[in-house]
Amino acid sequence: MKVCPNCGCGFNDTYKFCSQCGKPLPEGVFAVRVTTEGMEEIKAPIPEDGPQAPGQEMPARPAVPAVMPLHPRVSGPAPVPPRARKRRSPVRWILGAAAVLILALSLVWGISLIRNLFRKSSSEQRNSLTVMASDNEELVGYSSSGKLVKYKTDEGILQGQLSPDGTRYLFLTTENRLMLFDGSRFTHVADGVKRFVFSFDSSAAAYMTQENELYLYRRGKSQRAAVSVTEDFCLSPDGKAVAYVREDGEDPKAYYYDGREREIAKDAVPAAISAGGRYVYYCSAKGILYVQKGSDADSRQKLADHAENMSFNAGGDEILVSDGVSTYFSEKGGEREKISSQPMILLPPQGIAWDSAGFYGIDSLKERCYLAAGTGGLTVYQLTGKLELNSLIRNVMTPGLLSDGRTMVYTKNGNLYWMDLKKPEDRETKIADNVRSFRVSMSGRSLLYIDEEGETWFAKTGSSARRVTADTIDLYGASAGLNGGFVYELEGSLYFTDGGKPVKVSGLSDDVLTLSGNGFWVMAECRNGDVFVSTNGKSYTRFIRK
Repeated sequence: MKVCPNCGCGFNDTYKFCSQCGKPLPEGVFAVRVTTEGMEEIKAPIPEDGPQAPGQEMPARPAVPAVMPLHPRVSGPAPVPPRARKRRSPVRWILGAAAVLILALSLVWGISLIRNLFRKSSSEQRNSLTVMASDNEELVGYSSSGKLVKYKTDEGILQGQLSPDGTRYLFLTTENRLMLFDGSRFTHVADGVKRFVFSFDSSAAAYMTQENELYLYRRGKSQRAAVSVTEDFCLSPDGKAVAYVREDGEDPKAYYYDGREREIAKDAVPAAISAGGRYVYYCSAKGILYVQKGSDADSRQKLADHAENMSFNAGGDEILVSDGVSTYFSEKGGEREKISSQPMILLPPQGIAWDSAGFYGIDSLKERCYLAAGTGGLTVYQLTGKLELNSLIRNVMTPGLLSDGRTMVYTKNGNLYWMDLKKPEDRETKIADNVRSFRVSMSGRSLLYIDEEGETWFAKTGSSARRVTADTIDLYGASAGLNGGFVYELEGSLYFTDGGKPVKVSGLSDDVLTLSGNGFWVMAECRNGDVFVSTNGKSYTRFIRK
């Protein structure tokens, strides 16, 4: 029997992927490229720094200074003696000082612009990596670009976590070795690791050893933060601070570390910590959720008697929390403000980066969409900058906000609609009548839906719907949306459509058992044990168990 390292579900030995979360189960693999002309064995590239022996850390690349120091030989006329130099006039001195000031302000503005651009780009999931265990005493790393990287080891994968932006994959081996895969190489982080967490921006990790020591891993180096810790620890979204519980005799206390250890509170468990450790969220022994400014206990503010759902912005200085009855908002460690007398959850745009701790890749929770349940369905609200709720749509089912943040897809009274949230005068457009279910592509510009007759249709923004097949496709169990279209399984065969006539994938086994995808790639498992991976839905790489 196999156990999924991600969600813990059990499967028999014939399964290679978890049917619940889509994570790969360890198998032996090698790669074959499948095209319309047949199959061709390919060589997986070896990391640039060469192969790595088990337990040996990948050598770090030499650091290159940002500015190379220059020591030019001075030539030309000799310096003028001090007595011969002319004194600068006050006007020239003022102009020079002004120029320096303008240069400094420009530099500050430029740095701020770069940071804002980086923050915006890091808010979306841009890639997707995974690592598969092989019976050939190696791990095979695969990126959405199609690149394969092999790492020589006889260890399997115990637990893995993809960074929210999809650019790094951190995993624990069966020998409790913590490894990092960045799409081009494997890096050994630490041995004897019990538990780990990834920072939201994927720049750092916090891990706990078998000796209950807590470490911060940043920029290729590990630094011990605390000893005698429990498994209740969390990492700030920028990876610069970690909050944890330390057993001090019979009196456990919550602390955080940002270069030095600071006490948070007694008999408390950290729930989250903002960027740089400015604001700490924790639960008391009675389950009450509090926030305080760093280690300043006098600034403590009550947020909820018990937290059933928490959402944070990317920096962690804003929180929206529901206690199952009401919903509250707090920012910068301030007093909570009740925004609704019913529980609400955030409706994030499709493709936005998020993690299991409740952090989302958005600068602010204001001017965002939220969902609340009602007797006739769901109501979509928008939270304004003044923390006022505006009702956008009522009594809808399965609403989805596309990646542009302004287009919503939903069903109402059995019909399928698009809605442009920025055009209130004429914002609702019916796509089809009597729709059973639908699925949106990764790009958000097209969708598949099943009508009341059980036929499958393709619809695209600004164009009429076209029938894909008279058969009913299992949209959530046997289909996957990519940027260019959809891949779906029907009677054991795999097909691709981008709105035109479906194309059967040639060279693929006609006995597909499971199909899964995450928007960047598709994985198809066949009954004979073969696994096929594709990033475009048309050409596939086959992994065969040895």
